[in-house]
Amino acid sequence: MAMESIEIGRLAAADRADWETLWQDNLRHFRAPEVAWSDLPVIWQRLLDPEAPLWGWLIRVGGRPAGLAHVVLRWHTFSAGHVALLEDLWIAPFARRQGLGERLIAHLAVEGRAAGWRRIEWETEADNHAAQRLYDRIAEPDPARRYRLPLG
Repeated sequence: MAMESIEIGRLAAADRADWETLWQDNLRHFRAPEVAWSDLPVIWQRLLDPEAPLWGWLIRVGGRPAGLAHVVLRWHTFSAGHVALLEDLWIAPFARRQGLGERLIAHLAVEGRAAGWRRIEWETEADNHAAQRLYDRIAEPDPARRYRLPLG
Protein backbone atom coordinates (compact mmCIF):
# COMPACT_ATOMS: atom_id res chain seq x y z
CA MET A 1 0.00 0.00 0.00
CA ALA A 2 2.94 2.35 0.54
CA MET A 3 3.46 2.62 -3.23
CA GLU A 4 -0.18 3.42 -3.98
CA SER A 5 -1.51 6.96 -4.02
CA ILE A 6 -3.72 8.04 -1.13
CA GLU A 7 -6.40 10.63 -1.78
CA ILE A 8 -8.74 12.25 0.75
CA GLY A 9 -11.62 14.37 -0.45
CA ARG A 10 -14.99 15.75 0.55
CA LEU A 11 -17.93 13.71 -0.61
CA ALA A 12 -19.46 14.62 -3.96
CA ALA A 13 -22.53 13.29 -5.78
CA ALA A 14 -20.37 10.96 -7.89
CA ASP A 15 -19.14 9.21 -4.70
CA ARG A 16 -22.50 7.70 -3.76
CA ALA A 17 -21.79 4.07 -4.71
CA ASP A 18 -18.35 4.05 -3.05
CA TRP A 19 -19.68 5.76 0.08
CA GLU A 20 -22.70 3.47 0.28
CA THR A 21 -20.56 0.31 0.07
CA LEU A 22 -18.30 1.53 2.90
CA TRP A 23 -21.22 2.83 4.95
CA GLN A 24 -23.12 -0.45 4.68
CA ASP A 25 -20.00 -2.33 5.82
CA ASN A 26 -19.85 0.01 8.83
CA LEU A 27 -23.54 -0.50 9.61
CA ARG A 28 -23.15 -4.28 9.46
CA HIS A 29 -20.03 -4.21 11.64
CA PHE A 30 -21.76 -2.20 14.37
CA ARG A 31 -25.05 -4.09 14.02
CA ALA A 32 -26.88 -0.85 13.32
CA PRO A 33 -30.62 -0.77 13.95
CA GLU A 34 -33.04 -0.96 11.03
CA VAL A 35 -33.60 2.81 11.08
CA ALA A 36 -29.94 3.35 10.09
CA TRP A 37 -30.55 1.29 6.96
CA SER A 38 -33.89 2.86 6.07
CA ASP A 39 -32.54 6.39 6.67
CA LEU A 40 -29.53 5.84 4.41
CA PRO A 41 -30.92 8.02 1.56
CA VAL A 42 -31.62 10.85 4.02
CA ILE A 43 -28.10 10.64 5.46
CA TRP A 44 -26.63 10.77 1.95
CA GLN A 45 -28.69 13.87 1.11
CA ARG A 46 -27.58 15.58 4.32
CA LEU A 47 -23.94 14.83 3.53
CA LEU A 48 -24.32 16.65 0.20
CA ASP A 49 -26.45 19.54 1.49
CA PRO A 50 -24.21 22.61 1.85
CA GLU A 51 -26.57 23.99 4.52
CA ALA A 52 -26.48 20.85 6.69
CA PRO A 53 -23.98 20.58 9.57
CA LEU A 54 -23.06 17.03 8.46
CA TRP A 55 -19.91 16.74 6.33
CA GLY A 56 -18.28 13.66 4.85
CA TRP A 57 -14.96 12.55 3.37
CA LEU A 58 -13.70 9.51 1.50
CA ILE A 59 -10.18 8.17 1.54
CA ARG A 60 -9.04 6.22 -1.50
CA VAL A 61 -5.96 4.07 -1.93
CA GLY A 62 -4.90 3.56 -5.52
CA GLY A 63 -8.33 4.84 -6.55
CA ARG A 64 -10.12 2.22 -4.44
CA PRO A 65 -12.46 3.46 -1.66
CA ALA A 66 -10.75 2.59 1.62
CA GLY A 67 -12.50 4.61 4.31
CA LEU A 68 -14.81 7.41 5.29
CA ALA A 69 -15.34 10.03 7.93
CA HIS A 70 -18.47 11.93 8.93
CA VAL A 71 -18.32 15.11 11.00
CA VAL A 72 -21.20 16.95 12.65
CA LEU A 73 -20.52 20.62 13.35
CA ARG A 74 -22.09 22.25 16.37
CA TRP A 75 -21.88 25.66 17.94
CA HIS A 76 -19.80 26.12 21.02
CA THR A 77 -20.85 28.28 23.97
CA PHE A 78 -17.31 29.24 24.98
CA SER A 79 -16.26 30.57 21.56
CA ALA A 80 -17.57 31.62 18.17
CA GLY A 81 -15.90 28.62 16.52
CA HIS A 82 -17.59 25.33 15.82
CA VAL A 83 -16.78 22.06 17.52
CA ALA A 84 -16.58 19.14 15.14
CA LEU A 85 -17.89 15.82 16.36
CA LEU A 86 -16.22 13.01 14.46
CA GLU A 87 -19.34 10.90 14.29
CA ASP A 88 -17.95 8.10 12.12
CA LEU A 89 -14.49 6.94 11.13
CA TRP A 90 -14.47 3.73 9.12
CA ILE A 91 -11.52 2.08 7.42
CA ALA A 92 -12.28 -0.91 5.18
CA PRO A 93 -10.80 -4.18 6.45
CA PHE A 94 -8.39 -4.48 3.49
CA ALA A 95 -6.88 -1.08 4.35
CA ARG A 96 -6.52 -1.31 8.13
CA ARG A 97 -3.25 -1.01 10.04
CA GLN A 98 -1.76 1.16 7.30
CA GLY A 99 -2.08 4.54 9.04
CA LEU A 100 -5.15 5.64 7.08
CA GLY A 101 -7.22 6.50 10.16
CA GLU A 102 -4.45 8.77 11.39
CA ARG A 103 -4.12 10.38 7.95
CA LEU A 104 -7.84 10.96 7.77
CA ILE A 105 -7.93 12.61 11.21
CA ALA A 106 -4.88 14.73 10.31
CA HIS A 107 -6.67 15.83 7.14
CA LEU A 108 -9.75 16.80 9.15
CA ALA A 109 -7.54 18.80 11.52
CA VAL A 110 -6.06 20.77 8.60
CA GLU A 111 -9.51 21.48 7.18
CA GLY A 112 -10.85 22.32 10.64
CA ARG A 113 -8.09 24.81 11.38
CA ALA A 114 -8.70 26.49 8.02
CA ALA A 115 -12.45 26.67 8.77
CA GLY A 116 -11.94 27.98 12.32
CA TRP A 117 -13.16 24.92 14.21
CA ARG A 118 -12.39 25.06 17.93
CA ARG A 119 -11.62 21.33 18.18
CA ILE A 120 -12.55 17.86 17.00
CA GLU A 121 -14.13 15.45 19.48
CA TRP A 122 -14.94 11.77 19.14
CA GLU A 123 -15.68 8.66 21.11
CA THR A 124 -15.10 4.97 20.65
CA GLU A 125 -16.47 1.84 22.17
CA ALA A 126 -14.76 0.78 25.40
CA ASP A 127 -13.53 -2.47 23.87
CA ASN A 128 -12.18 -0.98 20.61
CA HIS A 129 -8.56 -1.23 21.73
CA ALA A 130 -7.02 -0.93 18.26
CA ALA A 131 -8.69 2.44 17.71
CA GLN A 132 -7.83 3.55 21.25
CA ARG A 133 -4.12 2.95 20.63
CA LEU A 134 -4.28 5.39 17.73
CA TYR A 135 -6.43 7.91 19.58
CA ASP A 136 -4.25 7.82 22.70
CA ARG A 137 -1.24 8.62 20.52
CA ILE A 138 -2.72 11.58 18.62
CA ALA A 139 -5.22 13.20 21.00
CA GLU A 140 -6.02 13.85 24.63
CA PRO A 141 -8.73 11.79 26.31
CA ASP A 142 -11.76 13.77 27.37
CA PRO A 143 -12.20 13.84 31.16
CA ALA A 144 -15.97 14.27 30.87
CA ARG A 145 -18.31 11.38 31.44
CA ARG A 146 -21.00 10.91 28.85
CA TYR A 147 -24.67 10.07 29.51
CA ARG A 148 -27.60 9.05 27.33
CA LEU A 149 -31.32 9.53 27.75
CA PRO A 150 -33.08 7.43 25.08
CA LEU A 151 -36.14 9.17 23.64
CA GLY A 152 -37.43 6.55 21.28
